[in-house]
Amino acid sequence: MPSYKQLVSGACLRFISKLIQYGHIMDSLKDSSIFSAHLKRGQSLHVRCTAIELLAQFIKNESSERDLNTILSLIEFDQSPLIRCYAVQQLYTLPLFTKHQDCFLNNLHLVERLWRLLNEHVDFNLRCCLAQLYYTLYGRTTPTCVPTSNCAVVIDLKGQTARTNVPGIPSSFRFSSKFDDDRKYSSDDSSSSRKKKKHKAYRDR
Repeated sequence: MPSYKQLVSGACLRFISKLIQYGHIMDSLKDSSIFSAHLKRGQSLHVRCTAIELLAQFIKNESSERDLNTILSLIEFDQSPLIRCYAVQQLYTLPLFTKHQDCFLNNLHLVERLWRLLNEHVDFNLRCCLAQLYYTLYGRTTPTCVPTSNCAVVIDLKGQTARTNVPGIPSSFRFSSKFDDDRKYSSDDSSSSRKKKKHKAYRDR
């Protein structure tokens, strides 16, 4: 509606969001398209920020992957640095899920897209916001939705043994004689080097 900074339009969007949140609108009529429509360029900055905030809240409540992709596309392609940063801030202010929560939105596609955005954007402020969002969702650990190879090798140099769970390799084995010879030669070389240093030090006296 025509008003200063379209404050009336922003207030109407908030009112519609409240009606949806408290169940005054039937499930069949619940639709976020009214918020998505006010994200586009041509709306005032105030209305766009309000629409982003309400859409992020809708995503959290309804776990809408389509609307999440809408905000991620806004972060990736919008020409306004302020809008891009504000969209990311809303996603970590109202986190979609916690670190170990089993959520429909917690998937490999989201991890890869956030990681790509984090490494491709040159806007310093946006990268900081994306790093905060990634940390809020996944912390410092590997996201639970990322498959792991579960391959590991534990080497005991003193006992000259190794344990592994790599397919096709025995779970426990000793090092070959070549490795023993290499250790012997290495030990002989270090012993010879120490003797040379002592002899040099004696001659210097």
